[in-house]
Amino acid sequence: MQGSRYLTRLRFFAVVVVGLASLLAFTPNALAEESGSDIRDTANSLDLNVLSMGLNILIAGTFIWLIFRDKENHIQNRMTLVALGLLFLGNSFIFTFQSIVESGFGGLSDDFSGALSLTASALNIFTAFLFPIIFMLFPSPIFTQRKHFIGVVIFLIATFFVLLIGFAFGIISFLVLTIIFNIIGVVGFLIPVRWYLLYRDSDDAFERNHAIGAGLIGTAILVSQGMTSWTSLLVYGGESHIYGFGSGANTQIGEVGVAWEVVVGHLRSVVPIMLLLYIVYKELVLPKEKRSVALRSVALIILFIGLLNALVVGFINDEEIQSLWDFFVIQGSFGLVRPLIVVFIILKFDLFDMRKDELRRVARLVALLLVSVWVAMVFEILQAFLPVPQLLSAALIGVVLAFAVGWEDRFFEHIAAVSDDPQLMQISAPFDEDDPARFMSLGALIMMFCLLLGFIVGGSV
Repeated sequence: MQGSRYLTRLRFFAVVVVGLASLLAFTPNALAEESGSDIRDTANSLDLNVLSMGLNILIAGTFIWLIFRDKENHIQNRMTLVALGLLFLGNSFIFTFQSIVESGFGGLSDDFSGALSLTASALNIFTAFLFPIIFMLFPSPIFTQRKHFIGVVIFLIATFFVLLIGFAFGIISFLVLTIIFNIIGVVGFLIPVRWYLLYRDSDDAFERNHAIGAGLIGTAILVSQGMTSWTSLLVYGGESHIYGFGSGANTQIGEVGVAWEVVVGHLRSVVPIMLLLYIVYKELVLPKEKRSVALRSVALIILFIGLLNALVVGFINDEEIQSLWDFFVIQGSFGLVRPLIVVFIILKFDLFDMRKDELRRVARLVALLLVSVWVAMVFEILQAFLPVPQLLSAALIGVVLAFAVGWEDRFFEHIAAVSDDPQLMQISAPFDEDDPARFMSLGALIMMFCLLLGFIVGGSV
């Protein structure tokens, strides 16, 4: 009986591998047969931006509501929700400004479009500075004293203002901005790496939860830092094929050499890529009782997206197709993967009390809305490259939602049933009960400053 079960799993795995191999082989050929103009006619990046905006607003609004509604929740959980809520709120504003600029709503002037674009760039840097703060809070605080936590937060905020104002007014060059930005990013990225390496092999389930949580939050946050382009960095050299912030530094350091372009321009992509590859290896060789199906699945999905990205970069020479691929697949996958992983983390590690009927009803409603928007984003990405009719997409979305209605009921009942067991170590010493409101207000003020700076500097460009 046991042998037949393993044989069934082996057959299933073989079918999955063959299917993925067929997909990897078919998609680049199908894209190569179409011209960039043909794909551009069917692709609509505005729709994807609008859907991403709605998804981020939905998640940010839910987290903010949970912070102030469930004040009996542990302060560590509320602080984690604050940091994640600010991240999704900042992303929602970025997608909103990008959608307004792209649509040309109301015949925007060049000054107004420039102001919105600069504001989106400033908010993008702000959300990146939230990454180390999130890692300091989850899966457990790395500081046990309040003065240390507050000191690091003050340092990050002060550095953000200095870099942003200095770059906006031409005092700091883009190269200096990139180097400092990458150094801070790499130091922050090492926090989930440390948790994962420290506890993944532990025999204690409580400690393994910390490693699994660190792996999940690491992939959720760092998927936007070049993780899906791991083959571009390792196979193709990395100096021009990673979609992101660091590539712009290449224009100022091209005379130094290709090796230094890779190191300086993509320094903050190296740690996420190494983390991804190690998670894939580790989750495949661990004993069965220590494996995490969720973490292994997420890592393998990102790995295969990178493989597909390598084939597109290697076999398709049309610049228009490659630019669309960068936007819809690389940026689109980050917009799809991060929300799902974060929501799963919130539910799995009990960051709010699912035993309360009011919170559970709201969570169910948000889950259905999340699934509907997420599926619409998936089909929007597919329609950018494959001739999928709108009517068929709508029908498939309806089918997915029909299954989701029954699934979410059983899923949330199971989550509520196991919510009595603590999943992670909880520490309240570094925080004060009023900190969630303070940090949320501080984040809102920083976003308003980014908007003001965008209109002062961007409106005059």
